[in-house]
Amino acid sequence: MSDLRRGVWERWQAAAGPWRGWAMCPLLRLPELERAAADVPWRPGLARALHQELREALSNRDGTAVVLDLEPVVGVEVAARLNRDRIAHPVLVLPRWPYAEAILPFERLLDALTAGARLLTRPGERLANVVFVLDAERNTPVPRRTAMDPRADNRFRLSTGDLPTLRDLRSGGIGRVVKVTHG
Repeated sequence: MSDLRRGVWERWQAAAGPWRGWAMCPLLRLPELERAAADVPWRPGLARALHQELREALSNRDGTAVVLDLEPVVGVEVAARLNRDRIAHPVLVLPRWPYAEAILPFERLLDALTAGARLLTRPGERLANVVFVLDAERNTPVPRRTAMDPRADNRFRLSTGDLPTLRDLRSGGIGRVVKVTHG
């Protein structure tokens, strides 16, 4: 695994704090994937608006779990910014596998994860809130897919074990759950 990617994964894990056991992101863990991540220009509209709205909603409220079920590049940016502002621990629940030819592309997501890692706060501080970043593209339909389609199917389904139970959330100080979707 490249030092760059190892450092990115370690930063996201550290920022997840007590919720790090729920994080999964094979994109940052595969040793054979070598790509120099570029600086991604953040999507100024949706991510900025969501960040501002959640920042205001969470800054005076403790014990909230936010589930961002969005296009993953947007979710990564929002979560990184909320962590930078010391509002929430970001937890990546992004089991999208990278393949050279795949139904779900991975390049922009890898770039976003690398750029977002630069915003994350240093570990050690326990934050009152947590943000789980999901991949809203995980169930993307593929109409009229033929047997000759060379793309790997890297879509996935989440299971009940991929996110904390209500008991886990409560024991972690979470009393409220908010789900954010788009589209």
